[in-house]
Amino acid sequence: MIYAIIGIAFVVALFLIFRDDHDGSYNKSEKGSRRDTQAQPKQKSAYQKDTSAGHKADAGQSAAFNAAGPKTEHKASGPSLKEQIEQAINEAKKSAEEPIKMAGKFIDVAKAAVSSAVEEARKKGWNFTGPASAPAEETVDEQFEEEELDLSFLDELDYYEDLEENTETFDITGLRYHCTVHDCGPIVGVVKPEPSNVHDARAQAVVRSDGKLLGYIPRTQLDWYEDFNEQNVTCPFVGEIELDRSSARLVAEIKVIIPSSREFVEEEILQ
Repeated sequence: MIYAIIGIAFVVALFLIFRDDHDGSYNKSEKGSRRDTQAQPKQKSAYQKDTSAGHKADAGQSAAFNAAGPKTEHKASGPSLKEQIEQAINEAKKSAEEPIKMAGKFIDVAKAAVSSAVEEARKKGWNFTGPASAPAEETVDEQFEEEELDLSFLDELDYYEDLEENTETFDITGLRYHCTVHDCGPIVGVVKPEPSNVHDARAQAVVRSDGKLLGYIPRTQLDWYEDFNEQNVTCPFVGEIELDRSSARLVAEIKVIIPSSREFVEEEILQ
């Protein structure tokens, strides 16, 4: 019985001891929890301070950026619109200088070529009229006198003292088939009948003094020519071949002379 009571007392004592330890640990834990809870506002306050400081720093940086932004942007924007336009104009001028120089060279070469061609044409007896001509317009006779044409072909002509002294002006057709621009200038020769002509037995050939066929008396003028040269003899002529600039065709007008005498023919050629 005594042992039972001692056992119960021992159990009760252990229970009380265990309870005190448990209550003390609980109180300590509760106190620690309260301390942690009290510390949280402090931490929150610190976080708010940090956040406020961050906002202030961001605001400062933003203000500094806004203050420095326009200046920095102005420096990085490059040349102004006016400067860009002036630069473009200068580059365009430089680009145009070379073609202008080349065009000037081509013009100089063309002028030299034209001058050379005109001089060569004058040497060959071309008659240039208008503002571009150097001397005043000369007559065909004056050109003949200056060039001292060879009239030896007149020695081979037949002269008829019984024929009336007469001259008449006619055209030449067919120049484009027998002549070029190199044949332009004063011409002398003979107009002679060509009965063997397969196209027209009435044909009157116009032959230069060197024997070159220039063309024919036009068919529209044959009746007129036959009335003029009733004896159908070979007649000398004098005239000039020209280039018609309006039509770019060769044209010629000749004075045909009845060979009544050598003196009369020479006088009409050189008149």
